[in-house]
Amino acid sequence: MYDFVVVGAGIVGVATAYHLKRLSPRSRVLVIDQHPGVGMGDTAKSAAAFRTAFTSWVNRVLAKTSVGFYREVQEGGVDLGMRFVGYLFLVPQENAEAMLKVAEELRGMGSAVELYRELGRSVRFRVSDDEEAREMGLPDVALGLLVKEAGIMDPEKLVKYYYEEYSKMGGEVLFNTKALGVVFAPKKPLGIPGEPFPWQEVRATGVETSAGVIEAKNVIIATGAWTERFMDAAGFGLPLKPRKRQVFVVKADGELRQLLETGLADREYGPMIILPKGVYMRPEPGEGTYWIGVADRRPFGFEEEPQAEEQLWRYGIYPVLTKYVPAAEGRAPQNAWAGHYDENVVDYQPVVDRLAEGLYVAAGTSGSGIMKADAIGRIAAYLALGYGKAELYGGVVVDSNVLRHNRCFEEERLVI
Repeated sequence: MYDFVVVGAGIVGVATAYHLKRLSPRSRVLVIDQHPGVGMGDTAKSAAAFRTAFTSWVNRVLAKTSVGFYREVQEGGVDLGMRFVGYLFLVPQENAEAMLKVAEELRGMGSAVELYRELGRSVRFRVSDDEEAREMGLPDVALGLLVKEAGIMDPEKLVKYYYEEYSKMGGEVLFNTKALGVVFAPKKPLGIPGEPFPWQEVRATGVETSAGVIEAKNVIIATGAWTERFMDAAGFGLPLKPRKRQVFVVKADGELRQLLETGLADREYGPMIILPKGVYMRPEPGEGTYWIGVADRRPFGFEEEPQAEEQLWRYGIYPVLTKYVPAAEGRAPQNAWAGHYDENVVDYQPVVDRLAEGLYVAAGTSGSGIMKADAIGRIAAYLALGYGKAELYGGVVVDSNVLRHNRCFEEERLVI
């Protein structure tokens, strides 16, 4: 019997497994996943960007400690593909006053930010002279807010680091194995067929999988966008929904290349740019491309094999992109992919909780799994090991139940 079975080998699952072995080397830990390797679900389809600037204290703690740990790993000689290129928010006039206050708050918290009133011809701030832009309701940009402690990284390198370190400590894995449900047993069995009954107290005793039942003293569900259906089947309704996200890759040549190489936070490369209406441009210097997507609010839905939709590019992204970045006109994606966010529809922040004796969940990252995974993994590990406090990177200590599903957090106002 295993001490811990972690369901899901994405970034949250492997970070949790790594910290379980780090904190409890003698514990027998198993990670299972339906894919043939680590990080092959939504982790591999992430835009893999990070920032540490948030107005909510819990977001700041999760992101800053995680990014701090990644930075130390990279400076220690493990290439995670981290580049602090920055995030540049293009702020419409209607939001300018509020964002100026946010900028002052961030400076007061020690975050390096800069303001721009123009960025040359590569990025257009005034679009109201364009008839199509007016018909689309696109606003003029009042200012650019650059958050410097932010950037991009390689998700495959990050998940590989955790997996290799976990394996070195004796952690076990079982790939190509689909989890079908959590196995429960009565805490005080009576030997009656059909147990457990509704009136009996139960605990999790393992996972039913495509390879049979795997017995464990503790089960941790870290299944990302699959979590809603998995936990519903186990009888635990959580505020988690799968939301489709798509990325389109455009070659950066000509003026787009100049934009890619116009460093603001980073001296070599341009920042990740967040345009009005939720369109973003994520630089990929190694490829000489931009990864482009949009935070669309279409209905929730889950697809086993999500595919990028050409119509989203043509009608949802391209018309907005080209009004603010004229150099993108005439461009077509050379590649595209799609995945999911496991979105917490209450406050868009992670859920790490004990749902029943022996059953835990670590999910609901809402698109920020990469930037917060280390802190989420530490909290999940401490909670599953029975600690009341969790020590994050840098000695920051939080309650182990800080991310319970029925908590109440302050509103986050810096949302993409």
